[in-house]
Amino acid sequence: MPEFWVKTGARLHLGQLDLNGSLGRLYGGLGLALDQPCLELTAELGNGLHIESPKSEKNRIELIVRQYIQHYSLPGAKIKIVHSLPSHSGLGSGTQLALSLGFAITRLYGLQPPLLELAGLTDREGSRSGIGVAAFEQGGFLVDGGKPAREQTSPDEVKFHVPPLIARLPFPEEWAVILAIPDKEEKIFGSTEEKAFQALLPMEEHISGRNCRLLLLKLLPALIEKDLERFGQAVTEIQEHLGDYFSPVQGGRFVTAKGAQIAEYMLAHGAAGVGQSSWGPTVYGFTDQKNSTPLVEGIQNLLAGHGRVWVARAANHGADWGWR
Repeated sequence: MPEFWVKTGARLHLGQLDLNGSLGRLYGGLGLALDQPCLELTAELGNGLHIESPKSEKNRIELIVRQYIQHYSLPGAKIKIVHSLPSHSGLGSGTQLALSLGFAITRLYGLQPPLLELAGLTDREGSRSGIGVAAFEQGGFLVDGGKPAREQTSPDEVKFHVPPLIARLPFPEEWAVILAIPDKEEKIFGSTEEKAFQALLPMEEHISGRNCRLLLLKLLPALIEKDLERFGQAVTEIQEHLGDYFSPVQGGRFVTAKGAQIAEYMLAHGAAGVGQSSWGPTVYGFTDQKNSTPLVEGIQNLLAGHGRVWVARAANHGADWGWR
């Protein structure tokens, strides 16, 4: 029996632009699609639900698949996870998994619902970010326009809303992206994430304004002109603003002391820019290819076996998929 396969990479979330909301919108995100680590899965027709996956992922996969099966009134599916993304690490694993499963299952049965419909069914990134959906669909460097600062409360209003994509640029594939994930037992997601946002006061308006100016007049022009140094400077400053803002709920600019140490090490050894992806614990650095190997070796020594490190590149395309 033919099987449908989907393969998609991780995504970095490089931060929010506006946590003040005085202009009527909140958040606004910038992110980047990566080639690795990656998620790969296959799906076959079947009655009932059969899942072959790491034990730690099985409950989450079953919950997502059942939502799709029930909504589209399908008899079932056989799902196999070939490679999985590190969960709750700031790499967009939940969104990429949900979209990949929905895309594969619906294509098995000849359905072609839009990605926004699939995202809405599993409520992925509808609240704050549209980066994950855009990364799955087209890849590259991405900027979304945030969401309305005030939610509609009428029961007739559709509350799910993916922030609009306002910029998409190809990312230089000759630049390297170093990813490091220090081991961390407790991670920020779900209800913990909601409580963290609720505990924070609005960001000072001049900081939100500075973030937007950095994006429009430094980061994006540097990206187009392939100026790695100025691109990295802009990323680092935006991340410093966000790290200071989230410090009361994550314990510092970085969610782990090891992450802060790794970021400092990368800057001291030639990385152009560093930051933490979403709530972490993933820390990233941008550099050129020739500098990537010594950076990785140094980070491995810092981690001392208590974490993982990759050299990734941008994925300037959406998810790969097909029949076999």
